[in-house]
Amino acid sequence: MAQPKAFFAEETSSAQEDQPAKLRLLPGGRRQHKGEMRNARRIPINCQVKIRVTESGETVYGTTKDLSVDGVSLLTDYVPRFGQLLDIHVLPPQGSTIKPLRALVQVRRCVKMDSSRSYEIGTAILKIRE
Repeated sequence: MAQPKAFFAEETSSAQEDQPAKLRLLPGGRRQHKGEMRNARRIPINCQVKIRVTESGETVYGTTKDLSVDGVSLLTDYVPRFGQLLDIHVLPPQGSTIKPLRALVQVRRCVKMDSSRSYEIGTAILKIRE
């Protein structure tokens, strides 16, 4: 996450010397608009994904929503904990020559979808397995 930039006042009077320095935060970071939390561009992708919970070994299935350099969003019926580690195996689209993606990811968010029983899970990619 981008750190805010600080601005120090140049002029100080004798009355202000006894006061602690005040910082003014300047907007920074790479966010395109308010509400955007990712620094990397997202690519919409709809592929089948096999999700294995590393702690219990439980296997669930779902689909990908989007993919970025540092994360992937998944749609599934499974409800994970924040920070939980998952092994994912993303299968490429039918007829594609692209290799499957295998990665270790960490859960960053989980949101219930409005009209269904599924959840959108936002994850950060920790390690590419293959």
